[in-house]
Amino acid sequence: MKAKYLVMIALLAATFAACSRDEESLFDKSAAERAREAVENAFDVFTSAENGWEMAYFPNLEADAKGYNMIVKFDKNSKVSVTAKNSLTTQNKIMTDANSTWTVKSDYGPLLSFDTYNKVLHAFSDPDPDGAGHLGDYEFLILKATPEVVVLKGKKHSAYTVLRPMTISNEEDYFKASEKMMADLFGNSNIVTLVQDGQKKYLFNGASGQFMSAEYGSALVQELATTHPVCATPDGIIVSTGFGADVHEHIFYYDSIKGELKGEAGTLLNAGNLNLLFRSYFTDNAFGWSVEPATVPAVEGLLAAVNTAMKNTSAKMKVMGYGFKQYLNMYEGGNFMLINFTYKQGSKNQEKKLVWTIDLTVDENGITVANAVPYDKNTETFLGQIPAAQAVADQLVGSFTAAPMEGHLFNAASGMLLKGGDKQLNIKGVNTIKM
Repeated sequence: MKAKYLVMIALLAATFAACSRDEESLFDKSAAERAREAVENAFDVFTSAENGWEMAYFPNLEADAKGYNMIVKFDKNSKVSVTAKNSLTTQNKIMTDANSTWTVKSDYGPLLSFDTYNKVLHAFSDPDPDGAGHLGDYEFLILKATPEVVVLKGKKHSAYTVLRPMTISNEEDYFKASEKMMADLFGNSNIVTLVQDGQKKYLFNGASGQFMSAEYGSALVQELATTHPVCATPDGIIVSTGFGADVHEHIFYYDSIKGELKGEAGTLLNAGNLNLLFRSYFTDNAFGWSVEPATVPAVEGLLAAVNTAMKNTSAKMKVMGYGFKQYLNMYEGGNFMLINFTYKQGSKNQEKKLVWTIDLTVDENGITVANAVPYDKNTETFLGQIPAAQAVADQLVGSFTAAPMEGHLFNAASGMLLKGGDKQLNIKGVNTIKM
């Protein structure tokens, strides 16, 4: 019996030894050798970019986190230059610190460390009197390091940061191009449609450096939104975290021909259904749609009738504000149509603001504006005296289909068309309609 147990022990020992040899055979080199090679590869990658690296820097994962553009240049003598321009740490001026050092070391994998103080980068990690500061990182786990892209993860605060080789050698030109991309994509508080795995969401507030998400086709409620830090670049955007999928798509390239941002795994950001966008943008109480009067051919002729009726004026009446709004200053909520006329009476400039309530019906197929009713006594009185003014307002009444405007395929808030019958209205999203 004792001999039997000895045989079993021998067999188990042989089995464990075989397993150990199999595990060792998975790698041609020791763990120490692999770690050293990973550090050396990262060092070579960081020093390979002739013009340095564009860094989309994300300090942390806090709800108010934003993305920041930096330019980082690593040299082989451990010197590093960091350049930034932002409102948080550089007062919107280009600032460079080329007097600090960097290193790559092994720490449960390769780690990038800005190991001496850099006034541009470390400004995000300097403690304020509260001891927290901006909760930024200056040491990063290196998740990916190729000559084309580097993905880092903050050692302390876990936000992802992305580096790509600089394609614009002039630093001022780089920041200008990034700022222009941010304005072009997200100016006028543009609402973006996210298309991912067959599902859609709204993204808004992008111009702030932080997307907020909402249910597709719904009103935009910031208190219920999830946040996604974003950083604009000359060729698109970079985000720190994904939009809910398992795969974190960091880089989204802008296609101006198709009017879309496309992620690495196929996720799309685009204008979405413009009819629904009209409603969602309109029904958020901060926004409205301004109509450019010059693009409404009938207005000029209709104003001639108004001016004929305005016998006591010494100058032609002009339309200064023209559009749709859900909330108007202290007025209660509702859907409104409004016109602001300006004219000269004697030597004085005069203004007349007219407001109508409207019924607004919107679905994916179109927009209907109906039942324009004078909202207040001021409007009723003026229309009683100058009935011709109603015809100017009626140009905003009817059934329309929203369509993209050339040059604004992605950012519909900066311009789109409402088409209906012989009417075509050029509209633009605005916080306040000039009245």
